[in-house]
Amino acid sequence: MLLKTITLISKVSDTMGEENIMSKPISKKHSGNPVDSTEQSKSGHRGLAILVLLCFLGIMPVLVWVSLPETSTYTSVTTSNPMVQTAAAAAGLQICSQNAITVDVPGAQNAVLYQLSPDCTETSPSTTVQILVVGFSSTDAQNSAIAEAQATHQNWQATNTEAFTSGYNVIVVQGAPGNEAVQQIGDSLIEQGAVRIF
Repeated sequence: MLLKTITLISKVSDTMGEENIMSKPISKKHSGNPVDSTEQSKSGHRGLAILVLLCFLGIMPVLVWVSLPETSTYTSVTTSNPMVQTAAAAAGLQICSQNAITVDVPGAQNAVLYQLSPDCTETSPSTTVQILVVGFSSTDAQNSAIAEAQATHQNWQATNTEAFTSGYNVIVVQGAPGNEAVQQIGDSLIEQGAVRIF
């Protein structure tokens, strides 16, 4: 029986192309062990993956900075503001004049004053609506100007005046007391995404 077992072990060893089973080392630290080289290979791949990931994370801020547009997503104030044109049409008014003006407010980049009326050939102070659109350089400058205006003109809402923000722009709509076109313009501006200033 012992002879059969030894013969069987010998045949198995020969068919596997290995040395005698008894001669294999028990420790995994043996350099010839194929399992060790696989683990080293996996470890090397992990290290490479971590290195690539760190390089990618390091360059990511540069990629984001380069991909940003050179100008703001908000449009600057021009004499053909589509929000004002749409609001005027919604209120049944015509744009009689639109003039670029200078506004002495810190952070204000440009401003346009619109005169609206139901009929530009026969304007009347009771039916005329003025819209002032001021573009600011930043949100901080815009918020500072709004706070200063609210402190200076505390009764601005009692004078049939409404104010809105849209992006970096402040839109002030003013009409004669009782002129409902101011509220109609305000409703249209809100529908277009403007935010009312209280």
